[in-house]
Amino acid sequence: MQTTVRITLTALIIAALAACAVQPPRENAALRNLNNDLEEFRANTELSERVPLAVSDAERAVRAASAEGLSEAELSHRINLAAKRIEIARAEAFRAQAREQIDAVEAERTELLLRASRLEVEQARREAERALMQSQAATEEAERTRLEAMTAEELREEAARREQQAREEAEAARRLAEAQASEIELARREAELATEAAESMRRRLDYLELRETDRGVVVTLGDVLFASGETTLQPEARNQLGDVVKLVEGEPEKQIRIEGHTDSTGSSAANMRISRLRAEAVRDALVEEGIDASRIQAVGMGEDFPIASNESAEGRRKNRRVDVILLND
Repeated sequence: MQTTVRITLTALIIAALAACAVQPPRENAALRNLNNDLEEFRANTELSERVPLAVSDAERAVRAASAEGLSEAELSHRINLAAKRIEIARAEAFRAQAREQIDAVEAERTELLLRASRLEVEQARREAERALMQSQAATEEAERTRLEAMTAEELREEAARREQQAREEAEAARRLAEAQASEIELARREAELATEAAESMRRRLDYLELRETDRGVVVTLGDVLFASGETTLQPEARNQLGDVVKLVEGEPEKQIRIEGHTDSTGSSAANMRISRLRAEAVRDALVEEGIDASRIQAVGMGEDFPIASNESAEGRRKNRRVDVILLND
């Protein structure tokens, strides 16, 4: 009897272990989406290969989120952190790509300027050739003496022939000069457009900087949003705020803190007022783009939190900024 009971218990234990072995692990949709997002970014080698360090940070964060035995709260926290790492890697990749595009535009501009210079040299050479042709007039004087011995009819025919030839040469020279002038002007215009494109892209990079802090993701907007001493957004600045709108729309549950900062020029009271009004101007622009006003707090920080030295013009430029913060808590 005891042997029968022992065999029965052993069979039950083996069956329970077999059921545990085949039971599939719990699947987390957010974790699966996170892995898919990382794989999609890595597959886009045109971007991911530009920022290998940022990609490594994102991969480590995803691995940490995939660890076994995490509580629901810790798993959610690690998934959110990994998602931020992926977005930061993507933003850095786009920034690196933009810098490469600037370099390419600058190289094209240099080539266009060299081309314009070569065209000007060619035009100068042709002018010298025309001068040489004119110097041959002395030789033609000797020919004229010979023609004086010809009959009146022969002289008229020769004169008409030379006149027609001169007109044709003058017309050809005029058309050549116009074509060269048009080509030079086109090359100069192309160089100007290339310069404008590079400057526009450089302003965009100066305007927007993204980083992660303990408080949350911080988007730093440079002082190109406002004219010197002004608190009203410049017209072109509203178009550039589209990147910020997309970012905050992607985190609808997070509160937004907008901080205005100034350099140390002027009085503390005036700087506090300017920084507050600039933060409120950015807040109002985001609300006009559809962001819920109840999510946003706009404050002025004045000159008290510099990120660079106020002793140089470049340092003061960096300190004149507006930070848009997606708060963690």
